[in-house]
Amino acid sequence: MASSSSDPDSLVTLRFHDFRVERMRHWWTLLGEDDHADIVGIFGKFPPFMRLQVDRGLLEALASFWDPTHCCFSIGEVDLIPTMEEYAKLLQLDSPFSETPVIPIQGPRSNRCLEKYLGLTTAVLRPEIARPEATWRKANISLDLLTKYFSRSAFPARLARDFIAGKKEWKKFRINAFKIAFAGIFLFPTSAGRIDLGVIPIVFSEGRSIIPAILCETVRSLSFCRRQGEGVPMFCTQLLQLWFCSHLQHFYRLQTPYHFERHTVSQTVQIALPFTGDSRAWALYLLDLPLSGWAWKVTWGPASWMPWTHCALFDGVPLPGVWGCTGYYPSLALRQFSGVQYPPRLGDLDAVTFDYIPR
Repeated sequence: MASSSSDPDSLVTLRFHDFRVERMRHWWTLLGEDDHADIVGIFGKFPPFMRLQVDRGLLEALASFWDPTHCCFSIGEVDLIPTMEEYAKLLQLDSPFSETPVIPIQGPRSNRCLEKYLGLTTAVLRPEIARPEATWRKANISLDLLTKYFSRSAFPARLARDFIAGKKEWKKFRINAFKIAFAGIFLFPTSAGRIDLGVIPIVFSEGRSIIPAILCETVRSLSFCRRQGEGVPMFCTQLLQLWFCSHLQHFYRLQTPYHFERHTVSQTVQIALPFTGDSRAWALYLLDLPLSGWAWKVTWGPASWMPWTHCALFDGVPLPGVWGCTGYYPSLALRQFSGVQYPPRLGDLDAVTFDYIPR
């Protein structure tokens, strides 16, 4: 497929917020092993991602190379797409196709929902919920609220009156609070220190894969920023950066081959980027990179991939997300699975690309 994004003069400007990484890392250390196991069971083995330093120049260059029509990165002669299979492997989760994807519903975005999962009283929660619109669509709470009551090693006795049942089940609510905070800060960030309540159905949809939602919001946000020429990256930038770097030979030679060992993410996080600079310098660097500098197949993938390239007669795969739905064309990623890339039938994604109706 011919590149449609090879002009380094049309660069995207991303507005990055301070997403309170250090506070989340500290909170993680206060949780016990059983808590860790519960959280990792939903989000995968993410702790090393909290140590990954995101390179702003690289992310802006990638957003500039994003092709919103084909939903892929087009860099000169190279087309790359993050796939559900690769993201699941990075997070060391089961195949996204072994579970039903999360289909978020718009109802549980209220103080009643938060009472259920946090155990806090209505008097505490109601004034903390910000609603920019008349609907609950963009309702959000602050990270400060969650850390005040739950980023602790023991129950805050002096705040007992703020809980419906006092100390009872506080540890369970602490785990719930961390899940909500992690989803709203790392996976689906919106604004500095704020957590969109739309992440709650994702977090508490037991037995359902979150990978489609993670990839969906990555595609939606990249497409929006590319078309507007600017925007806030409302996706997990750490995950995208690590995925992309895994397709550079610089990392390919240093990563653990053929399978994902416990230290592979930590190992990759510690590898210095082959280049640092602003978005223009990164764009020129990537455009000048020869084909031998790219790694189609990641080292940590299985010997044989079986990617899902389409759904029935639909030439693409739909992705339900937090705030809307979209899709992508895995057929463009077949070179990443030792296959032959073929162009998709454009237009099929139009039927599955929409925002959820506010309620």
